[in-house]
Amino acid sequence: METSSIDPIIALKSDHEIVRSVLNNLEEYLKKIGRVSSEGLRNNLINQLNEITAFIDKDLEVHFKKEEDGLFPVLGKYIGTETGPIHVMLLEHKQSREISSEFKSKIKSYQTTKEFNSILNDGFAFFKLLSEHIDKEEQILFNMADMQLSQEEKHEIMQKFLSISSVSRET
Repeated sequence: METSSIDPIIALKSDHEIVRSVLNNLEEYLKKIGRVSSEGLRNNLINQLNEITAFIDKDLEVHFKKEEDGLFPVLGKYIGTETGPIHVMLLEHKQSREISSEFKSKIKSYQTTKEFNSILNDGFAFFKLLSEHIDKEEQILFNMADMQLSQEEKHEIMQKFLSISSVSRET
């Protein structure tokens, strides 16, 4: 099947499956970090969080860009962007980036501070925000998109997704 003929909503839902898998790993690592008493084991688990933050920096950011630069402008013509679901999604993308930045900073400083409770707080906040965000997109926003967007608009959005993905592979 030609990639450009894939429905962009299906493509975003596929991205969400990957994000959910990473979030589940994040949750498991955070729970283990809170339970272990061995500093060595805690160090290893915290190092595993670096892999998750690498995913956040690259793949999740590409997903956000697909929504912000591909889906939201087109769907926004029908439902607006200043208030309502798209506005909320944009605010949550911003919050997600802010929490992620704090989370990465605290992971980095752990080696000198050995303070892990703030890592747990930020990690669980990120997990909760993104899990709820995905649910809202899939239950509300994507249904609106399916009802409003024409096949031509979906094709246009998918073309934008492909250009975003190809730029991200080059960087």
